[in-house]
Amino acid sequence: MRRQIILLVAVVFLMLRPTGSQVAGSHPFPKLHALGPQVKLFNNYSKDFEAMEQPLHRGEELEVLEFFDQAAKTAEDRLYALDAELRMYDSVSCKPDRNNLRIILKGQLEYYSWVFDSEVSRFTGGLTFTKMPAAAQTGLRMKDDLRAAKDKLDAIAASLD
Repeated sequence: MRRQIILLVAVVFLMLRPTGSQVAGSHPFPKLHALGPQVKLFNNYSKDFEAMEQPLHRGEELEVLEFFDQAAKTAEDRLYALDAELRMYDSVSCKPDRNNLRIILKGQLEYYSWVFDSEVSRFTGGLTFTKMPAAAQTGLRMKDDLRAAKDKLDAIAASLD
């Protein structure tokens, strides 16, 4: 599924990139819109949780770590997709197309902000079941970063007004 999403995003990106008749760099990619650091952050969380899972073969702690790992991968995938959408939006220089895309993008950002907010609550519930200090500490940091990602999505949505 992830490969299909990546392929779709790549095809759409290639279709929307500026052509020779458009002014190159007319809409530079704003730093505010860059979600690459958050994508990398959640990828690292996933790797950390996978490493903690290695010595465990079964039990509640393994289930909790798998839940954390899946939450990190899901956040990474969502942010990766939004980052691609933002890059596509920022590469469109035709005002009517840009305005149409802005409406769609703003809706996506608001939806994923709500999803991240819900995920913080779900993730907090999962933290109550972990017994490993390292998992609890990493989980608390990830919970804070889920909130920060939500806040960043809100800021990006507000910048589109």
